[in-house]
Amino acid sequence: MAEPSEVRGRATERPAGARRRLGQSAVIGLCDLLGAAVAVIPAAPIAGWQVAGVVAALVAVTTPAGLGGYHWRSTPSVLDDLPGIVSRVLAVALLALSVPLLADRPEWAKGALLTAITVLACTILARILAYGVLGRLRRRGVGLANTLVIGCAEEGLHLGGALRADPAHGARMIGFVDDGPDPVEDATPPLLGGLDRLAELIRAHDIDLLIVAFGRRGSDALVEPLRNLGRLQCEVFVLPRLFEMYDGIDRAQLVDGVTLVRMRRAAFRGGTRMVKRVLDTALAALALLVLSPLLAALALAVRLDTGPGVIFRQRRIGMNGIPFTLYKFRSLKPAGDEGDIRWNIDNDSRLGPVGRFIRRTSLDELPQLWNIVKGDMSVVGPRPERPHFVEQFTATVPGYQHRHRVPVGLTGYAVTHGLRGDTSIERRAKFDNLYAESWSLWLDIKIVLRTARQLLWPR
Repeated sequence: MAEPSEVRGRATERPAGARRRLGQSAVIGLCDLLGAAVAVIPAAPIAGWQVAGVVAALVAVTTPAGLGGYHWRSTPSVLDDLPGIVSRVLAVALLALSVPLLADRPEWAKGALLTAITVLACTILARILAYGVLGRLRRRGVGLANTLVIGCAEEGLHLGGALRADPAHGARMIGFVDDGPDPVEDATPPLLGGLDRLAELIRAHDIDLLIVAFGRRGSDALVEPLRNLGRLQCEVFVLPRLFEMYDGIDRAQLVDGVTLVRMRRAAFRGGTRMVKRVLDTALAALALLVLSPLLAALALAVRLDTGPGVIFRQRRIGMNGIPFTLYKFRSLKPAGDEGDIRWNIDNDSRLGPVGRFIRRTSLDELPQLWNIVKGDMSVVGPRPERPHFVEQFTATVPGYQHRHRVPVGLTGYAVTHGLRGDTSIERRAKFDNLYAESWSLWLDIKIVLRTARQLLWPR
């Protein structure tokens, strides 16, 4: 096998005369905007500049959403895009038609329909132009995605060879990642390192595209390295098991007859994070206002039951491992720091009738609405744990640390499946990680509704 210095040298080579990379997203996006802008010119004299401009802008904004965004595609085709483009234009046309019809302006409706038809034609022509330009750039080595392939088994080597042999796929092979020795001495591209160095290699080589093929280790060994990628800006495509029989060809990419399926990027990022934060703050503030009489009554009951100090404060670990102070109604007076290291107090003899009631009904958690307003927590997310137990579980429970990719919550996916109190920490971690990987606003709504049902009609 080549020496490490030689491997590094080969891995960082670029084709002679390679120009600054021009991404596929830029080419297609600019052509889409150009198509929408050009469509306004013939439509505006009939529909009016405002109507034509609004319809064209709506199509330009929504078209990428129907195609999964401008992600990497091995062989982009207008025929593949056509159903998505047509459905988006039809949706925009219906929306544009409904407004003037409701306003009793039929001439606007006629103009909106004409604009939609014009935009559809121009968008299709723009895509033809985009893919023509993209093909020429790829053949010249411009706009290629720096690519790593995980797995040096037969399928991985085949994929790497196919991408390297044909730049029309839009990928520049940088190297392979796998555990074990290089299967081919002095191979180009080389085996760069093991799975434990995956994130480091992606950063070092400015990787745009990661392809997961069959390697020397099982699929379970890939979960940890792929989760450690966090929110790195690279796309991940996976070679599915039984790929010879995979029936999702309309959602997959083909490289020399091999099917690749795109993995969903981390859902909780950027704009989605902001939307969730705004909704959390609004809901928590409203709940504090509406429930203020109940909170006052509970505070009085706790004061009469346990004495001064109705709010219990405790350090917990939040998103990205950042500690914060969590608030609860106090159910008993802990001795010293036992609250930080004692797992459960449900059977503690010091619990009075009020303490038992608020713990059984989860009313002791209501002060955490203030944690949500402050931004320490969310309405929905993995339940926050104490630093002592986070350290312990991180060392013993597979994947436990990855549950902190999203904000901790007042309720959560694991909670709605009965995983609280003395239940399996390993199962909780699996449910929390499943929530993080499949997060959506609708999933949050479902969890809130299920939590309400469990509180109102406990089984």
